[in-house]
Amino acid sequence: MLLSDLSELLTSSWINSKEQVFVSLEWLTPYSTVFSLLLITGVVYCFLRIEQIVSDTLHEDKRHGKGHGHGGKEGEGWHGENPSEKRWGRIMTRLDSERESDWRLAVLEADVLLDEMITHMGYHGDSLGERLRGVEKSDFVTLDKAWEAHAVRNKIAHEGAAFALTEREAKRVINLYEEVFREFHYI
Repeated sequence: MLLSDLSELLTSSWINSKEQVFVSLEWLTPYSTVFSLLLITGVVYCFLRIEQIVSDTLHEDKRHGKGHGHGGKEGEGWHGENPSEKRWGRIMTRLDSERESDWRLAVLEADVLLDEMITHMGYHGDSLGERLRGVEKSDFVTLDKAWEAHAVRNKIAHEGAAFALTEREAKRVINLYEEVFREFHYI
């Protein structure tokens, strides 16, 4: 008898608890419906906006004569005036200086130019290193030279004055950058 009483008590307790949960959740239904509709609207808006941005980018690339991927692949050249040639001239002027600080700036500026070229070619990533990792060696004959030059730039940037940059090393590194830029007719 005791077991049946206990069973009956638990069953009625469970039913009452279950009913209380459903009653408690009834007030939540309209709010969750509105919230779900807002989320769905937000997701649809994000997809449409992304599609618009991609479409605008493609139209912008076509208007400026850029294709996908290697817009500067050998033989194609860079369309229009080439402001990178002017910047390259300033880099070479710094390299001809007697001061180590100018040589450092020349290497840093050449690396910025490399970063812009790689980005312009359509490679993606948060840093130049990430973008270079995305390059196929078969598409980029001077890839190893780009990595070697970028490594020296990193030493200059991260080690500061502790990294001694000689004039000879600065000229060697700038020559590496130049070979990369010449492969893609960037300068």
